[in-house]
Amino acid sequence: MFAQFFGGYLFNRKLCTAEDLTQAFEAKKHTRLRLGVLAINAGLMTAEQVEHVNITQQSVDKRFGDLAVELGYVTADDVEKLLAQQPTDYLLLGQTLVNNGALTNAEFEKAINDYKAENQLADDISDNQNEKLHNLIKEFYHFDSAENARICTDYVTLLFKDIIRFIGDDFTPLEASIVNSVNAENIVVQKIKGSYDATLCVCADNAPYIAIAERFAKESFAEVDDFVNATVGEFLNVNDGLFIVNESNENGVELTLTPQEFIKNGSVSFTSTAFRIPVSFPFGTIDFIIANE
Repeated sequence: MFAQFFGGYLFNRKLCTAEDLTQAFEAKKHTRLRLGVLAINAGLMTAEQVEHVNITQQSVDKRFGDLAVELGYVTADDVEKLLAQQPTDYLLLGQTLVNNGALTNAEFEKAINDYKAENQLADDISDNQNEKLHNLIKEFYHFDSAENARICTDYVTLLFKDIIRFIGDDFTPLEASIVNSVNAENIVVQKIKGSYDATLCVCADNAPYIAIAERFAKESFAEVDDFVNATVGEFLNVNDGLFIVNESNENGVELTLTPQEFIKNGSVSFTSTAFRIPVSFPFGTIDFIIANE
């Protein structure tokens, strides 16, 4: 999921387009991480040094690592350690964007260093991954401004895990906004009741609404009908059901879910702060809403 948020970071700062990211998420499945990207990420080489090695390789038949050692940019031990690293998704995404010409090595160097610094990510994110992901989401969406920051962060963290699990990993989180109401061609609404109340929604126009149903059900649909509504509703219900189980098990908070409401070409208003969380897929944008009532 770190790759998706790195993509969102690049998009929000206009370093690449939605089309660039769509192409990169597809291509990264077949991308082999280059030593130069690993060296930049580890702070062992600059983008300028990597470019120098790449250019030198055009006239000298030697591997990148061997040339980098000969030129004095890294040691043989550095190369060995870099080659032993497991590639991370966000580095593969960056490599693919560089391969596709969407980013230069210099742009990637600055972006990855800024991204890690702003989100307090070390080179190895495997340790305490859940905690780091939790903090990344809280910072990305500025949930500190929410009255129930912990609830919002926990819910959205689970939501993105379930999107990856049930829909796919080819998405880009976009910047959130605070709204008083939403309107769309299709809205699924579910409420949480108990120790606290919340309203949760999925909002989308017809094409992306059908597409997310197709991915979840692994079937094809021609139009929005009761079965498509039920399928999108089931995705939301699965996520919300897991959330209230987690709240009970981890925080001792008892909650229940209300029956869902399906709204066609309509709107929903909220009585308190509601976060609109848009997620860009290759098939369009889906808005997820979490409102603390």
